[in-house]
Amino acid sequence: MATVGENIRRYRKAQNLSSAKLAEKVGLTQGAILHYERGIRTPGESQLEKIAHALNVSPRMLEDHRIESAKDLVGALLQLEEEFGLVPDMCDGGLWVDPKARNAQKTVEAISAWGEIRHRLITGEITQEEYDAWKRKF
Repeated sequence: MATVGENIRRYRKAQNLSSAKLAEKVGLTQGAILHYERGIRTPGESQLEKIAHALNVSPRMLEDHRIESAKDLVGALLQLEEEFGLVPDMCDGGLWVDPKARNAQKTVEAISAWGEIRHRLITGEITQEEYDAWKRKF
């Protein structure tokens, strides 16, 4: 997974923004933005929110979730099991949502929305750019 700085840079470049222009939009110096992107400094919560807003993405999309291996991924999925009911399906090797979980209904709705938009991408109803724009909102 990418670091906060790498995510800032990726979304900034995706919008064809210079580091100077992003800095101007969020009220920071270009040097501060470059330091964030290079990992020299880490933005605080309020700066991260301002940057996310300027990039039209959710602050969560800029976070570093530190998933670098399959083991890290399973660790993250285990954390999701209790809260969201995401559990392995031994029949097909996939995942399913336990309907008894605390947030099962919301989880199913969110995953269904993702499935629908992904299907629209695969069938050519929307472009990769439209799909990426949808993803940035998370």
